[in-house]
Parts: sequence; structure tokens; C-alpha cells
Amino acid sequence: MDVDISIEKDTIKIKISGPIDTEGSSELTTKFIKFVDDKTMKYGVFDLTEVPTITSAGIGKLLQIYKYFTAMGGSLKISGISEALREQFTEIHLDRIIPIV
Repeated sequence: MDVDISIEKDTIKIKISGPIDTEGSSELTTKFIKFVDDKTMKYGVFDLTEVPTITSAGIGKLLQIYKYFTAMGGSLKISGISEALREQFTEIHLDRIIPIV
């Protein structure tokens, strides 16, 4: 899994390539934790266009990051998603929690 993070003002943009599994969710934590102390980061945008699969560990990590941003008074959204993941997110109603735009 590759994680590319960029910052624009108060928004962290995270582009992920590859499956998000247990190992990948740990890597995501390691990369994301660097920004937790920066209280100016209130918004997160995930691009999951190149993510073919996600396990329950990966979904748990997305929810944890979602909770972080909402606690900061911000939000998290998904800006790109594969059709397979869109179906999975819809099936488990994750799309009702984290908006897909």
C-alpha cells in the first residue's frame, strides 16, 4: 500500500494505492499520527480510487480518522472510490457516515 499525503490550508489530502488491510491500516496510522498535534487541520479528504479492497481493520481506521476530524469540528470525506469499494461502503452503510463526493 502506498500513501501520499498533501496539505492545503486546513485540509489533509490522503491518496492511497493498494489494498487497505491490517498492515496497511497500521501504516496509515503511522503516517496520519504526524498531523494529530496540528490543531489547524480540520478536514480530511481520502482518494480511494486505487484501493481494490479494504478489510475490517481498514474500515476501523477510516472510522477512527473520521472521529478525529469531527472532534476537531471538521469533517472527513472520500473524493474518489472504486466501484467495488462503493458497493461495499453502501452495503455496510459507511457511505452514510463518511460522505463520498
